[in-house]
Parts: sequence; structure tokens; C-alpha cells
Amino acid sequence: MIFIYIIFSAILLYYALKYGIRNGFVELEANKDGLVYYKKSASLLEEIGNIYSRVSTSKSKEAKAIYNEAFDILLS
Repeated sequence: MIFIYIIFSAILLYYALKYGIRNGFVELEANKDGLVYYKKSASLLEEIGNIYSRVSTSKSKEAKAIYNEAFDILLS
């Protein structure tokens, strides 16, 4: 009788893992576009930050205005 319980538990575990992993991959594929968008946004924000550090050393009003416009566009 214990042998039957072990086999039954193994079968249930197999299907739980099979469908759990499959659903995880499906959800990953569904959210891939969002993840790509957030990665690009983070990259752009880092690039703008680098530009701002260079702008702050040059103290050019035109450069600061360009930075502020780029930052506003990124956040919108």
C-alpha cells in the first residue's frame, strides 16, 4: 500500500513540476516585451546621467537645457 502512495505522489509531483515550469516559461515570454522596455529605459537613463555629469562640468546653459528635455522625454 505504501508503494502505491509513493508512485501516486511521484506522478502528482511530476505533473505539478511539468505544468509549473511550463506556465513559468509562458509568463516569461509574455513579459519579455516589458522587460526589454525596462532594460532600454535603464540604459537610456544611465546614458543621460553620464551626459549630465559631463554637462555639469562644462556649465553650458544650452547643454543643460538639452539634458532636461531628454530627461523629460524619457520619463514621459
